[in-house]
Amino acid sequence: MADAAERDPTVIAAAADFGPVVAGVVIEGLKPPFCVLARIEPGKPARLEFPDDEDELEEMEPDYIGWVHVDLCRSLLKAAFEGQRPDPLKPILQGQVKLQGNLEKLVRHAGKHQGAGLDALRTVPTEFV
Repeated sequence: MADAAERDPTVIAAAADFGPVVAGVVIEGLKPPFCVLARIEPGKPARLEFPDDEDELEEMEPDYIGWVHVDLCRSLLKAAFEGQRPDPLKPILQGQVKLQGNLEKLVRHAGKHQGAGLDALRTVPTEFV
């Protein structure tokens, strides 16, 4: 997925506009929760790390951390693969996703780059279980 995203012109434009960022996600509802940290710099391949737990992720001091339930992740991905254009900000603004970080900057840039990466995402072979 990272390779496809890095070649997608909409992702490249969004990353260039947003600037360097370190973002982590805790996917809840799994035993144990799954954690991932992405270090994103425009023009460079994203670097992914997989901390063992939420505490280790927080120690990495990312600019953003999101906590999201696996069921919401699955439903957003399914919607994207079915050709829909799910709004990733809606679950944050509705409180379905807890977010730590500069929400104002995220909203401003997400609005300008709505749908970035969806075409790249749809090229990744995926099976929902």
